[in-house]
Parts: sequence; C-alpha cells; structure tokens
Amino acid sequence: MATADLIGTQVVEIHFSNKIKSPSQLKLNSSFSFNVNYAPDGEHAVASLYQSLKDTDGGEQFFCSVEMRGTFKLTGELDEAAKKQLHAQCYDEMFPYIQKQVKDLCASSGIPNMMLRKSKINPENVMVQNRGPEVPEGEPTLPIY
Repeated sequence: MATADLIGTQVVEIHFSNKIKSPSQLKLNSSFSFNVNYAPDGEHAVASLYQSLKDTDGGEQFFCSVEMRGTFKLTGELDEAAKKQLHAQCYDEMFPYIQKQVKDLCASSGIPNMMLRKSKINPENVMVQNRGPEVPEGEPTLPIY
C-alpha cells in the first residue's frame, strides 16, 4: 500500500476582498480544484489545492481565494489504483492548512469563525493522467522542501 507524508506547504497566491456593509448576511459559493503531480523518481509528489469563496452576487461584496502547494514523500508502489488513493489522502492532509489560511484572513477582516466545507474525494472518481518525465511550464521541479 502506498502512503504519502506531507513534508511542507507553501501559499502560492491569495486574493481577498471584503466590501460587506455591516451588519449583513450573505450567501456564499465555494469551489475548489486539486491535482497531484508525481516526480519521476516515484518518491515525491507536489499537490496543488485552490479554494475560493465568494458571495452569490459574483464576488462583488466578498471574495477569498487561496492557492496552496504541498510537498509529499511517497512510499510504496505507485500504480494507478495507488495514485487514486493518494490523491484523496493528499487532499485530506492539505485541507486543514488551507482552512487555517482562509479562517485567519476572514478573522483579520472582521469575519470571525469562517469555516470551509471539506469535500469528500472518492478515489474511484479520480482521473490519473500519465504525462511523462517532463515538467510542464509553471510547475515546480521536485523535490521542494
């Protein structure tokens, strides 16, 4: 069984806007994207998690997005089934860190106790794409510590 141990996280980008007129109640939409890139050595991976929150009026009153990168040390055989399982595991390990970033940003702007809703990733629904040994432009080279 393959496992992934989180070595570290890095905030890549933050966008934040709070134009809420107090007191107010907003409906928020939340979205996320998540992917994992594996190093050719099969021993490291870099995951990228993007999470956003915005008001249902298109983000005019409130918008928050955070992109975070996590570096993982891998053990075990990396077949397609293992990569699907690791995808969900890496998300689960990174989520508390992005949650803290969003909570701290919102608290600093006068919105205490903002909590993201964690998504449940079903490994059976994960698509694995084998890109080969080249590193796409803009992606980090591995390992990052």
